[in-house]
Amino acid sequence: MDRLIELGQLTDWYGEFLTERQRSLVRQYAFEDLSLREIADREGISRQAVRDAVATAENELKRMEQKLGLIQKEARAKELLDALEQTGLTERQRSIVDALKQIISEDDDGV
Repeated sequence: MDRLIELGQLTDWYGEFLTERQRSLVRQYAFEDLSLREIADREGISRQAVRDAVATAENELKRMEQKLGLIQKEARAKELLDALEQTGLTERQRSIVDALKQIISEDDDGV
């Protein structure tokens, strides 16, 4: 997976656990696709400070996913529901699968 895509996904799920400053810098880097230099100029800090903050935040986010595995669990749940849909479902079973898919999509923002 592309590093920026992964960083964005991790931030969506676990970004609230970062400091406001870390979250801001990571969002600028991952979602606004700004370079470290552009962020540094915008924030009035050094490029190295931005790089360090983004790297630290990225490592924290990866540790959270390693420990909690929420992104991986969601992907597995979606796979299982898709596989279940391929079988012959009763109307009741289909409504349960649809409800579960709706719950999963509502939680796409993570914690």
